[in-house]
Amino acid sequence: MTAAACFAPIVVETGQAIELAMQRLWLTGRILPAGARLTVQHVFRSAETKPIEVIYSFPLPRDAALRRFRITGDGFEAHSEWKETEEAVKAYEEGVARGSLAALARQYGDGVENLTVGNIQPGEQIAVYLELIAGVELRDAGFRFRFPFTLAPAYHARARMAVVDREGEMELPADEFGDVILPRFREDPSALHQVGFELSVESGLEIDELGSPSHAVRVKRHGSEASRVTLAAEKDIPNRDLVLDAHYRETRPQVLAGFPKDGKGRFAAILPSTSFGAKTESPRRVVILLDRSGSMQGAPIAQAAKAIEACLAALAETDFFGLVAFDDRIEMCDTHLLPGTRHNRDRAHRFLETIRARGGTELAAGFQKAVELLERGGGDVLILTDGQVAGTERILADARKTNTRLHCLGIGSASQDRFLALLARETGGVSRFVTPSERVDLPAVDLFAPIGRPLAAGLKVTGNVQPEPPAAVFGGAPVLLFGEIGEGEKVEVSWDGGGALSLPVAFSGSETGETVWLLQGARLITDWESRYPSEEVLAPVEKRRQSRVAARLRDLSRQYGLASREVSLVAVVERKGDRAGQLPETRVVPTGMAQDTRFGAYFPRPGMPLAYALSAAGQDPSTRMLNRRLAMAPNPAALPISTGAPRPPEPGEFTRMFGSAAPPVHPRHRATIAPPPSQADAPGAPPFFQSLLRRKRGHAASAQTESPEDALLALASAMDSDGGMPGRNEKDRALASVLALLAFVSHGHTPSSGAFRSHVARLVAFLESLSGLDASKRLLAEKAIEAARQGQAPPGDWLRLAQAGGDQWLALGKALAE
Repeated sequence: MTAAACFAPIVVETGQAIELAMQRLWLTGRILPAGARLTVQHVFRSAETKPIEVIYSFPLPRDAALRRFRITGDGFEAHSEWKETEEAVKAYEEGVARGSLAALARQYGDGVENLTVGNIQPGEQIAVYLELIAGVELRDAGFRFRFPFTLAPAYHARARMAVVDREGEMELPADEFGDVILPRFREDPSALHQVGFELSVESGLEIDELGSPSHAVRVKRHGSEASRVTLAAEKDIPNRDLVLDAHYRETRPQVLAGFPKDGKGRFAAILPSTSFGAKTESPRRVVILLDRSGSMQGAPIAQAAKAIEACLAALAETDFFGLVAFDDRIEMCDTHLLPGTRHNRDRAHRFLETIRARGGTELAAGFQKAVELLERGGGDVLILTDGQVAGTERILADARKTNTRLHCLGIGSASQDRFLALLARETGGVSRFVTPSERVDLPAVDLFAPIGRPLAAGLKVTGNVQPEPPAAVFGGAPVLLFGEIGEGEKVEVSWDGGGALSLPVAFSGSETGETVWLLQGARLITDWESRYPSEEVLAPVEKRRQSRVAARLRDLSRQYGLASREVSLVAVVERKGDRAGQLPETRVVPTGMAQDTRFGAYFPRPGMPLAYALSAAGQDPSTRMLNRRLAMAPNPAALPISTGAPRPPEPGEFTRMFGSAAPPVHPRHRATIAPPPSQADAPGAPPFFQSLLRRKRGHAASAQTESPEDALLALASAMDSDGGMPGRNEKDRALASVLALLAFVSHGHTPSSGAFRSHVARLVAFLESLSGLDASKRLLAEKAIEAARQGQAPPGDWLRLAQAGGDQWLALGKALAE
């Protein structure tokens, strides 16, 4: 395939393929435990006969900001300069009007960036190297880096969707989103530009494991603390995010520090939650909010439902829970919080059996209903969602008003990681994001374990630290601190109850200091952009200058040399032969539909060309760019603008285009429902376990080969509200609880670690509470409790024994005696 043929967008006016290639998007850079410093190469080439303008839209990663770009071509190289956004747009348009090559990187709402390159001449190849700073998702045992290679469509009540030549096109309302350009979404991305990466991963702690759930990678180690990670294949397609996971050999605090060019010491301190002690087992009030929108169809919603049942099994009768499912409508298990009894968990099970994916994603309405359930007693909300929504700044504003901690588990292959990280952080919660190739249920159980039981609160740090420390620390979620420090000083941290940490600082070179400084700036800019009032986005210039948020963003951009909503990057290159007055034709780079998102969930009805409907509304990309130029031109009549208009839609055509009927579900997205197992599947199992097996929902994997994780989920879901396993009497319950406890421990779960740590802790507490056991059985129970606390189960197939049921005291005694 030739370079020009690897990318084939369509001319909306004619429906014919154009000879334009965005040939390559290549990611390089350095990833640290506190964040990443990256360079993204975009290569454009035009084989057309007239100048063109190319617009590439992409989402920013979490806590990210652009720093600068350089643009290269035949015989030239130019570097960007940052200007306030209105001035940058003006400079870009003036360069285009002069016939010069111009490039503009401008950020819009929801963290969407438009990279626009204007006046690419016929046969010309241009490369843009964009430098950006991005955060990572921190975990006690390591960190996760996520970079978006595609932009997923997002739900908005007033969005317009259509299918044009088998590509989806989406338009957001201009009165709320301005002149942002979104890409076309291609269901089959195989003919689009190639993507790839070559990254350095470094850490002050030894990295024990480095891998990717999203891509096949090659890893080459350079010592114990640095590795080189590259794409295993020659190239890949843009239909999913890159995700890299780094796991440490040991967990302890670490500090990155150095002296950037200003000579001031800068640090980033990462404090694992284990530094703050153990949680207290206080009663919990929690609402679980399940996204049932159409984009959650298939394995995500099936696994989420399984996970919810396991989460509820971690509740005691003194805990209270609510269960809400939302799309563009809301359903509740009950209108009030319910005690965590077996009866109420069964009610929740029956409610979950009725949930099917459908509709749009009205996330704000969902969490507002969840907060209403909590009433005045306070509590926490756990959200399971793909987060594919537009207008996130407004949602974040609504979330802050609730004064309730929102914890988020994101599910998907295309990044809404930035938004969900902000939603959790801005309300005092924690977040995680998983890919479709990973289990949803175990991360959900893991995230649920510490909810409602913070390890520490009231954190205080000596010195100049920005942003402020979190209001509370939760198990599994480290604390990240950025600040200024002098040589010989320590990072001193204290919290309510008398806890304290004192961390020595070892300074590295200036590059580390500058990277830490930039990561701090990107984090601050992201936090302030989340507070950007939507009505100010389109406000007149003078009104926006009076905005506190806009002013703060401009100050931060100047201080750190980073772009923001208020400051954009622009470059203009004058070339020989440039001709003034010739407007380029606008072309928008399509992107691949996220691999786990059904095309029909957003673009249900092919029909008339979208250009007809959107041009009539003044919304298509060419019209938007043209309107902007008309508004800025001193003599609009002199511009060479075609006055030809597409035909208006015929009667009924628009209705057919935007009909609401859902398309058939593709077989790839149907959940696999496991048939009820027979008695032979678990011979001798007690009735409670047989009942549990019969009602288990299937996993997308094979129904015949249940994984250990599925079996552990079944055990967790079967637990009674007092923390023990069911049984006919105390002796049977004690046996089932000991076997379940050893099954969890043998698979790496202890009272303080692992996704099922809450379940393990409750099993231990239940066994300790039993008073009617004879001395021999009490001794066996104590041995199991000690094994759980040590994190080391004795040899044995404890999971099989736990599933088998029956009178296993003799077998248990022999195994523990060995």
